Amino acid sequence: MILEEILVRKSFKLACLIVLVCILSLQTSYAAIYPFEIFTDNGDFNDDPGINIWMDVSNGENVAEFTFHNDSTVQSCITNIYFDDGPIIGATMNIINGPGTLFAEDGPNNMPGGEDIFFDADREFNVGAEPPPSSNGINYIGIGEWATVELILDGFTLLDVLTALDLGTLRVGVHIQDFTDGSSESAVNLVPEPATMCLLGLGGLILRKKQK
Repeated sequence: MILEEILVRKSFKLACLIVLVCILSLQTSYAAIYPFEIFTDNGDFNDDPGINIWMDVSNGENVAEFTFHNDSTVQSCITNIYFDDGPIIGATMNIINGPGTLFAEDGPNNMPGGEDIFFDADREFNVGAEPPPSSNGINYIGIGEWATVELILDGFTLLDVLTALDLGTLRVGVHIQDFTDGSSESAVNLVPEPATMCLLGLGGLILRKKQK
């Protein structure tokens, strides 16, 4: 009987330790998915349902990795990435190029059309595809291209970044080129409603859905 009580106590302590580790891990490991919506109207593709551009934001406590994807079914290419305000001031930026992409720090320009939605890009975080941009940017579905902008935060956390994205105090924009009609469009991340939270191991994945 005494042996059984000892085993029960040890099992309880072990369970508490596992729960504590999970809680601590969830505090520093998050991921969220954000879709982009085109807000300009320069050609035939601004409201095409085949446009599917999104980013996931993840990593550790003081590191935010923005990974950009183009799962569109129509010809298109993400050629520029812009950040507007939020808890990224003072951050250190790294660019991680995926297969088929070649991005570098770009010039001081704002996102085309950004002034119409009061988008004022933080110049030091502008990222652009190297020439020719339609070859080195993130091309549409079937090619599997992606690129990541890693920000090492200064005085902020990844949770601060996700909160700012949800509140709209941090916005991310992209410029999309190489449409078949020769036009280009600009898009900004949506401020979505939370959809589903799934636990993956000791980390968390927050899935987001597009607002109707």
